[in-house]
Amino acid sequence: MTNTGRKLLGIIGGMGAAAGADAYRRLVDMTPVKVDQDHIPTILYSNTDIPDRTAGILGRGPSSEPALLESAQLLEKNGCDIIILACVTSHHFIADVRAAVSCRVLSMVEETVSAIVRKAPSVTTVGIMATTGTISTRLFQNELERQGREAMVLTDDLQERYVMSGLYGEDGIKAGYIEPARTKMLWALDWLAAHGSEAIISGCTELPLLYNQKDCPVPLFDAMECLIRQTILECTGKEARVHA
Repeated sequence: MTNTGRKLLGIIGGMGAAAGADAYRRLVDMTPVKVDQDHIPTILYSNTDIPDRTAGILGRGPSSEPALLESAQLLEKNGCDIIILACVTSHHFIADVRAAVSCRVLSMVEETVSAIVRKAPSVTTVGIMATTGTISTRLFQNELERQGREAMVLTDDLQERYVMSGLYGEDGIKAGYIEPARTKMLWALDWLAAHGSEAIISGCTELPLLYNQKDCPVPLFDAMECLIRQTILECTGKEARVHA
């Protein structure tokens, strides 16, 4: 690629495909530009061969780590200065991804909790909407605790009935269905708020395709949006625009 002196962004997508596409769409929508050339030069690698992250973490399938490392190395070889992962659960392997490349790898988990600390400093209990794989690895719980916050998650049965079914079920979003999945997710949001969550993290990149702040009774922190905001700042030196 022609060296323009600007930072080249790499996105590891394909986990699922809609989430990777949404990450790039948000990048375009939120980057402050006046002309086409102001946008961030980006390589989106939609690697749909990456095994399911949750299944691998729970011991129900092959690990996604080798494919993630290969994806990051491919992006680095093609000149990327910054890499982001368009899947929250894949952040279970972020330390190994960072060790495998010399370029900067941003963390969706770190950026989300940092945003909560800055924007909602009085919040002490934060609900987590995420895959069972993400919850089992305590990605958000550990980061919240490091920042002096308490994490709240759904009970195991409700997690399976609403979140995992809404994501992976026959009528879930990964199968291309929106409304049945949305209904389940809204119920889960209401449960977390009713049981003491003062703010909620959307900790799966496909969840924002199903609901937004208007649907949530407490402040909602979209992990993907938090990551994209920091990505834009590091790539351009400018604050991101408000995401519609």
